[in-house]
Amino acid sequence: MKKFLLVLFAVILFPALSFSAEPDPDLAKEVEIGRRAMKQIEEQWPLTSDPAVTSKLEMILRRLEPHMSRRINWEIRLVKTEALNAFCIPGGFIFFTTGIVDALKTDSELAAVMAHEMIHADRKHSLRMAAESSKVTLGALAVMVLSGGAAAPMILAQVANVAITSAYTMELEAEADRLGLDALIASGYSPTGMITLFEHFMAEEYKQPIVEYGIYMNHPDTPKRLAAAVKTLHDRHIPIERKYSLGLLRTEIREGTNDITLRVDDVPVVTGRKTPETRTVMSSIRAELDKYLQLELAPYEIHVERGSLYIGNRFIAGNVDGMTKPDEIRKNLMKAINSARAKYPTSKFFK
Repeated sequence: MKKFLLVLFAVILFPALSFSAEPDPDLAKEVEIGRRAMKQIEEQWPLTSDPAVTSKLEMILRRLEPHMSRRINWEIRLVKTEALNAFCIPGGFIFFTTGIVDALKTDSELAAVMAHEMIHADRKHSLRMAAESSKVTLGALAVMVLSGGAAAPMILAQVANVAITSAYTMELEAEADRLGLDALIASGYSPTGMITLFEHFMAEEYKQPIVEYGIYMNHPDTPKRLAAAVKTLHDRHIPIERKYSLGLLRTEIREGTNDITLRVDDVPVVTGRKTPETRTVMSSIRAELDKYLQLELAPYEIHVERGSLYIGNRFIAGNVDGMTKPDEIRKNLMKAINSARAKYPTSKFFK
């Protein structure tokens, strides 16, 4: 229900995101330029086949595709390397490394990367940079490449290099961030995926101040990009809820021989005797925690009043015979939150 409301909210508030893409007469030339650039890339980047990973990426692609401005026949390529990288070249050829697929936690984060890269191709960013560098129009650039003239190999190398190293201008990066976030919201993915993605970037920059390639190159202003994305969500009244894009604070009910336990990640939070009443109460508590337990909560927001547990003004659990008491539930929830935060120390979860 929450995801449906988010999509409905996006479509109503941002109707421009529901693009009715028109055919682009120059797209065939872009595709051919992309295919020629791809030959150079594949000589250096070993492709691999993993049906499970490719299927996941294609599923994400199909959800994002309607929210691009042009009808492009997008294609996914998987590169076997530990490098953390993703890029998209003209014509809609999207490359993901196995390193970045393994590093990111959820589909929302992968969708944030893909939306950003798709915007680069959708808005012809690498071609625009190559044309500006050569001081020609986009049409003239296509003629120079496709005619096979002396300048063609150099231009193709430039187009490929810009995409691989993310050597776009900050203006183009900002456009890809902004429109990528729009597409993320419109497609129903957690927009917080872009927030946690930037926080991953910052963590890598702290660990590796000098990075030689990939999505971290030419990203010295990641804090500014993060701040811009946070402001966008705040301005649109979209809450930042990192647990969905990080796969943390997941709840589970386990039944033993004589008892039932509600766990948050690996932390037992509520335990009670194995009875139908306990099962019903436990399911209700789980449903409330799934909605309201967030990494961003301040400690005082989880509180006990008159023998009942609340998150903010939302009732979570009361005092039930044979079950963990509300005071103890609160302690266990704080333990679960602190454990989850320790796995993701980059962010300032609350101010």
